[in-house]
Amino acid sequence: MRIQLLDNITGKWALQWIITWFICGVIALSAGFWLTTDHTTLDWFYLAVSFIGLICVVSLSFRKNVMGNGFGMGATAGEVVVQATSGAVGLMLAPLFNFFTHVYGIFYWSKHTDPDGDMIPKSASKAVWLITAVFIVIGLVLFPTVNDLLANYGYAVVEDDSSLFLGFISFFWINVIAFVLSITAQAAMILRYSFSWWLWIIVNFVWLIVNLMSGNYIFAIQTMIYQVNSFVGLYEWYRSEQQSA
Repeated sequence: MRIQLLDNITGKWALQWIITWFICGVIALSAGFWLTTDHTTLDWFYLAVSFIGLICVVSLSFRKNVMGNGFGMGATAGEVVVQATSGAVGLMLAPLFNFFTHVYGIFYWSKHTDPDGDMIPKSASKAVWLITAVFIVIGLVLFPTVNDLLANYGYAVVEDDSSLFLGFISFFWINVIAFVLSITAQAAMILRYSFSWWLWIIVNFVWLIVNLMSGNYIFAIQTMIYQVNSFVGLYEWYRSEQQSA
């Protein structure tokens, strides 16, 4: 199904859209920074990492290899530093994983480009869908055990404080779902599968809940900005996939 507005955003209006989206993102993140943080050195660094993240995700949605994966390496490296300096060693695992996927992606994407130099997405077979579903299920089953083992060494990825969302949904499991789905979406995206953007849409929704419950309003704002980009990326990748076919 073709949507004229999205055709324009991913076509003749692409540059205007990217600039407008980025400026709106910078304004929103800056507002969150000024209103919700103490403006410490770490807060400033976090804000800078968020700006780099904006460049990364919009470049990935428009299939730009060097900018997408290059800035992705910078953003994830920055997140590792933030988590390490704040003492959340376990939370370094996700950005570390994402960093190395971007390293792989920058070489892998370069081998699958169109005449304009943009990465060519590919569709997923039933086998890929099945493998993805199995990976998610295994991840959800094993994560609590792995998390407990890491917690014994002081490196828990998610702390289980028994808090509830809406009074009945475990906040611990919301975090677990967000973690497992995000690394799945990241892997699928680096492997050039268009359906990865469906996963990112789900992930962003879950992370929004996590960030709001944990009081991380900067990242809650960032998640909403990312969500808009995910819908654009979904349309752009599927459109490009169909054109290449």
